[in-house]
Amino acid sequence: MKKGKVLTIVIPAYNMEKYISKTLDSLICASIDDLEVIIVNDGSTDGTEEIAKQYVNRYPHSFSLINKENGGHGSALNVGIKCSTGKYFRPLDADDWVDTDALEAVIHDLKINDADMVLTNFRKILEQSGQTINVRMKNVWNRKEIKEGKAKPKEGRNILVYGQVYDFDKELFDYNNQYLFHFVSYRTELLKDNNIKFDEHVYYDDMEYDVYPLPYVKTVLPIDRYLYQYRLEREGQSVDDKAFAKNHRDRRLVVKNILSYYLEHEEEFGFNVKEVILDDIIWKIQRQYDIYLTLMPVNAETRNELMEFSRDVRNTSAEIFDRASTKRVVILEKSNGLLFPIIANKKIQRIIWNFKHRNEPNKDAKAWTKEADVPMHKMIRRRNILSIFHLWWFSKEMRRMHRFKNIHKGERVFITCPGPSMTIKDLELLKNEYTIGVNSIIEAYAETEWRPTYYMAIDYFSVGQELARNDVVGNTFCQREAFFHYRINPKTKNGRETYMLINYSNHFPEYFDKGIIKYSNDASVCVYDGFTVTNSAIQLAIYMGFKKIYIIGADCDYSKPQIHFIEAPGDKEKIASGALPYAANLSIDGYIAMREFAYKKHIEIYNVTRGGKLEVFYRDNLERVLQEK
Repeated sequence: MKKGKVLTIVIPAYNMEKYISKTLDSLICASIDDLEVIIVNDGSTDGTEEIAKQYVNRYPHSFSLINKENGGHGSALNVGIKCSTGKYFRPLDADDWVDTDALEAVIHDLKINDADMVLTNFRKILEQSGQTINVRMKNVWNRKEIKEGKAKPKEGRNILVYGQVYDFDKELFDYNNQYLFHFVSYRTELLKDNNIKFDEHVYYDDMEYDVYPLPYVKTVLPIDRYLYQYRLEREGQSVDDKAFAKNHRDRRLVVKNILSYYLEHEEEFGFNVKEVILDDIIWKIQRQYDIYLTLMPVNAETRNELMEFSRDVRNTSAEIFDRASTKRVVILEKSNGLLFPIIANKKIQRIIWNFKHRNEPNKDAKAWTKEADVPMHKMIRRRNILSIFHLWWFSKEMRRMHRFKNIHKGERVFITCPGPSMTIKDLELLKNEYTIGVNSIIEAYAETEWRPTYYMAIDYFSVGQELARNDVVGNTFCQREAFFHYRINPKTKNGRETYMLINYSNHFPEYFDKGIIKYSNDASVCVYDGFTVTNSAIQLAIYMGFKKIYIIGADCDYSKPQIHFIEAPGDKEKIASGALPYAANLSIDGYIAMREFAYKKHIEIYNVTRGGKLEVFYRDNLERVLQEK
């Protein structure tokens, strides 16, 4: 092994002239002398080889080029492992890249540590939407998160810290997920000594990279850096539905080989690792069934391939076959495939899906129409009846809400809105105050230790979808309780979530045309959509008994290019829609009605927003108000 090379990065490249320059540029760092970059040109017919040669000529001590006949991604990795001289081995696809600063830091950590596996965080870069999604390891925290009390390990588990080497099977075994390839580097000797090889001339060999080395991994080092930058939504990628259908035979072969490998090495896997890997293999089998049943033509060829795959799984392991078989597969097996045209029929699947989801909102209807969420408005009517007859304790969610009735009687609260005038400094001034954060205020969590006392999200179309996809920074929404539209199902859950019904009557023609705007006296029944989440938060604050309510960051001004002080997913689409000025006018009408509603209850509402166009409430100065307490 060449002295001084800490990390080998192998780049399989086939006709990647459009992307490979960016990939190679990202590897030019201050520690390039510690880096070995092997570009494996897998029979490209475009300018990939010529571009690679430029970097080899420029950095001959770090970059090298291997030309070979086309053999697929796995073939290139096999050649790369054979030729690697670095202490650690890391694949990098030629259409992806690394964060150069993160690479520098990772090389430094690899110099001073020794582990069989190295895990780094990564980013998904969505090419068409321009969105970036940070993907962090689970059950590992940095020291700042631990100091802030955000590290919440599972029961019976220790708090694990980035930058330390751990026993893989006993401490950090549950890292596995669908995108494992982008987390992992291995000790090169581990791959070579155990003759790790991947399938050639097939797609999806990265799933083998996720599994084959694991029987030999004893130690693992997690590093808190977003190293790998994973490009998605590129045309022709092997991870979209069209590619899954086209390359289903490759995926079937890989899944079958992984299953066989697992059974062959079952006793060599650590006890905890074995359970995690088995669950992942079962998911891969079920996903293969879905490809046949949902993505491919409904014909005899598809049926036969599905049945052959099913028999392969059963013959390999009857136990795993039973665990992986879905209801549809069981029916197909019992009918010997005769019912395949019915089970795989898209129209019939749609009818069944609609029946199962009959109580969910109609996505084709506008959010403020009755047809959009008929079941919710039925629930509101039922809760109204329970409230009238003082039978609220019959409803679990009403009981949860009643815990907060008048809990802050006579006190004051700040509702923190994410308008463009808001600043991180303002949020930090509120650390000793009761606060209710709303909707996209969570985008600020990465930049401040402040967390609101309570959190409220009612936009389940954009905010709700974002919360369902991604964990919240720090793994908590707020200090106490998070209140969600009952349709929101956040990925982050801490057992402190209360789900609310949102009444859209203010949008109904019978009220809207007459200019009638209603608000709720009982948040356990519902809160009304008052054309802005802030009005819903005010109703919650009144229900909690707050006497003085201060609004900050409610600009009501959409004339600027930025509508939130930290850009939130979906902002560009909202601006492009052209509906924001109309929404601002509606929210002003809602605030006027709220002012009258609060006045009748002897509740004072003040606006401490710095600037903006909201002039409905008496304006005050934030610093003066804070000193007044």
